[in-house]
Amino acid sequence: MQKMATHIDFIKDITISKMQWKLKVRVVRTWEVPDRFNPDTIFSIELVLQEEKGDRISASIGKSVLHLFKTQITELGLYNMANFIVCHNKEKFNTTKHRLRLTFTQRTTMAETTDSLFPINIFDLRPYDQLINKVDVNKAELFDVIGEIVNFSEVQTQNQGGISRKFMDIELEDDERKKLSATFWGEFIDEIVPHLLSANNQPIIVIMQLIKANKYQDSYSVRNTWNASKLWINPNFPQSDEFKTQFNIYIYIY
Repeated sequence: MQKMATHIDFIKDITISKMQWKLKVRVVRTWEVPDRFNPDTIFSIELVLQEEKGDRISASIGKSVLHLFKTQITELGLYNMANFIVCHNKEKFNTTKHRLRLTFTQRTTMAETTDSLFPINIFDLRPYDQLINKVDVNKAELFDVIGEIVNFSEVQTQNQGGISRKFMDIELEDDERKKLSATFWGEFIDEIVPHLLSANNQPIIVIMQLIKANKYQDSYSVRNTWNASKLWINPNFPQSDEFKTQFNIYIYIY
């Protein structure tokens, strides 16, 4: 007897009126948020979930249920999930365009699954043109960019309110030779410097994931935020492989 397929809901159909939703999603990003009053403890784990169609929704695992899910969930993992609270998305920075977000409870289930056909296009890549031409740029929205590092500054230090923070300026170039300014802060610097020192004239392709736009003197650059952002260096994903192919074709024609 053939087993009937389990009904799966679409992210776009989620409303606040019920909890009985069933989703099949890939965790495209997960990060820990430290407790403001006790930085050594975790306040929550935040997730960005993406379904097969590419739609996304953010989710949060609060302190009271961290012990139930912390070791269960891995980045890029694919899961069937059900039974969660749906609430309005009132976060300072929007990791998705969805107006709602999910909150895990003790009744939430998260079962890892496999599906070779489920896409791994996990990045919401922003065209440089949108930032260069200042087209509908929302400074509260986090997004992704891809590019080759073609220039970079020395590591510098900024002192603000008695806190010293290091940063470096990076110039990114896309496959159409358009350039975008970026500022790397904190961990991004620690991750990229060894690659810059050992590149041997080989291109360094990076994806800045869940970053924000920063306006200065009527032009936009991009920068990482402290918890959500992630730096992928010379990654192997369908979107980065396509970028490398177009980039190489452009160089060959040029």
